[in-house]
Amino acid sequence: MAFVGPGFLYILLIVIYPLGFSLWASFTNMRLTSPIARFVGLDTYAQALGNDIFRESLIVTGLFLVTVVALEFILGFALAFSFSRMRRTHPAMRALLLLPVMATPVSVGLIWKLMLNSDFGIITSWGELLGFGRVLWLSDPVLAFMSIVIMDVWQWTPFMFLILLAGLEGLPREPLESAAVDGASPLQSLIHVTLPLMKRIIMIAVVFRLMFAIATFDTVYVLTKGGPARATDLVTLFIQREGFVNLNIAFASAVSFLVLIAVLIATTLLFKRELSDAK
Repeated sequence: MAFVGPGFLYILLIVIYPLGFSLWASFTNMRLTSPIARFVGLDTYAQALGNDIFRESLIVTGLFLVTVVALEFILGFALAFSFSRMRRTHPAMRALLLLPVMATPVSVGLIWKLMLNSDFGIITSWGELLGFGRVLWLSDPVLAFMSIVIMDVWQWTPFMFLILLAGLEGLPREPLESAAVDGASPLQSLIHVTLPLMKRIIMIAVVFRLMFAIATFDTVYVLTKGGPARATDLVTLFIQREGFVNLNIAFASAVSFLVLIAVLIATTLLFKRELSDAK
């Protein structure tokens, strides 16, 4: 107990208590502007589900998740497959690829905000040199959404690369050698041998990335703050705005638990499907 006690106390104060308090608040009408909170049951959840802005943020979040995870998987797998085919790779090459993941989210958002600035941003300057004119990356809704996608892909593709490279390097060589002996081309070996063998690793990488991506907040908040016209208003930004700007703690807590339930259901179904396929 002397060793376990401090760790358990830390988890109790930092994780369990805030989670329990948030769950209790979601069943009340608690607002920081009012000293009185009363139990309202599921009314707050009903209000959240009927909120148009919340539904719009869910659509934006869903589109963001599908886009970034798909692009990060494609790029990460391409990089991992290239590295696995190389006879010799210096460890410094892998370390350099992992630098974006190690950067703090706020610094990443600030760097991209400077690069995409319409007056002096380096990416805007390159666009002018190439004849595209001055592109207003952060003022146009479509371009702003593309900006947060590009920023997220730049930062988190190395995460996919690392997991997929570990999976590729751990694959048995016999099936690949047998395919080569049977006359299979590299593309056929990739599609019919490598990808089926990598199925579980790919599922783990995608699920973990989905869990991290749905919690994206810092980078997007610094870059766009959800604008323009709520084009980049992820559900995390919606929760932050309701809880810390509108001071509606009950509503923010209810939305948080709705998102948590959706994530738990999605990840559970994905893992159960993968485990059932493996039997």
